[in-house]
Amino acid sequence: MKKVVAVFSLITICYACGNSTAEVKKPISINVNPQINAGQKVAVADTAKAGGGQATASAAPAKDGKALIAGSDCLACHQETNKLVGPSYADVAKKYKEADIPKLVKKIVDGGSGVWGEIPMPPHASLAHDDAEAMVKYILTIK
Repeated sequence: MKKVVAVFSLITICYACGNSTAEVKKPISINVNPQINAGQKVAVADTAKAGGGQATASAAPAKDGKALIAGSDCLACHQETNKLVGPSYADVAKKYKEADIPKLVKKIVDGGSGVWGEIPMPPHASLAHDDAEAMVKYILTIK
């Protein structure tokens, strides 16, 4: 009987957490300004690469990062100023600097544990590297 209850509990937890292997998650991609079509986005990116509009390009990731976080599962465990399951974004911003961005991107994509306590952060392998980087850049602006 104990085995039946244990198996049933495990199945229930897996179902509740969404650990279904049948569901393939696509990388998150959010168009913050729906009035801009794909062709215009490329032109804006090309302008930033050419040297024009660099201030706009550096400010954009923070805004995109906030939208990406809002459209993801991050807010189930994190808030801007209050600790939930994981640390608040303000606490993360106090601990890490811009030099830590690659490390934090890797932590989001690969998951991890031990830095902020016993509860592990699940991996977000389907999240695009650029999206994770935009999220981290936004998080580091929160004070």
